[in-house]
Amino acid sequence: MGTEEAPREALANLRDVGGMTTAAGQVLRAGVLYRSDMPRVGDERPAVTFTWPPPTVVDLRSAVERGSSPHPLSLLGSEVHIKPLLGEETGRASSSLGPDVLAGGLRALYNTILDIAAPRLVEIVDLAAEAPGPLLVHCAAGKDRTGIVTALLLRLAGVGHEQVIADYLATGANMPGVLRRLKGHSLLPGARSGPTARAVTEVSQEAVEHVLGVIDGVPGGPEAWLLERGGSQDSIALWRKRILD
Repeated sequence: MGTEEAPREALANLRDVGGMTTAAGQVLRAGVLYRSDMPRVGDERPAVTFTWPPPTVVDLRSAVERGSSPHPLSLLGSEVHIKPLLGEETGRASSSLGPDVLAGGLRALYNTILDIAAPRLVEIVDLAAEAPGPLLVHCAAGKDRTGIVTALLLRLAGVGHEQVIADYLATGANMPGVLRRLKGHSLLPGARSGPTARAVTEVSQEAVEHVLGVIDGVPGGPEAWLLERGGSQDSIALWRKRILD
């Protein structure tokens, strides 16, 4: 008697940001920007209308989370760009991301990411503007780091706060499936168990509102915030041209 194959799973927190609207009434194109949890070898093809696997993938996880195996989507032909927002590759992260930060909840965590990982965010906007699309951005759960990157890209495109927050909060309903898929993996460096681990598996409207307050809190809004951190006006313009109908 032959052995049965294990059922293939789908990504638990994948979505296309297409269809959102800007304050000016423009609609975001579908098939340009996907966000998700961590892909795994053997995942079933998701029910997306456009190209899969995506030509360009941005992996926000640290080296500890990634391990030594190739990225699953690189095996299918995607070009994977490693852009850790937490962990040793961010330089300052290893000294900044301690138990006190994680114990401070999601607002403290997100504030730390905006502080230490701004150069990575600039690089990601450059990729979103010019790399072959569709672009997939993911971390482990597709919630915190992916949420910050997506919020920045949406705000640069002109999407209002209400829709950005709703997109972030949509992960809440997907977390049971995400956690099932992540069993045995670390969600974040330093978040192994107890109250800290519970906090980073939750969604927090207050935390994402804080992110929006930071990137909108300088004269000129998100565009100025990015430019002050080394961003390119050309990349912002190209990103808007790509994502907006």
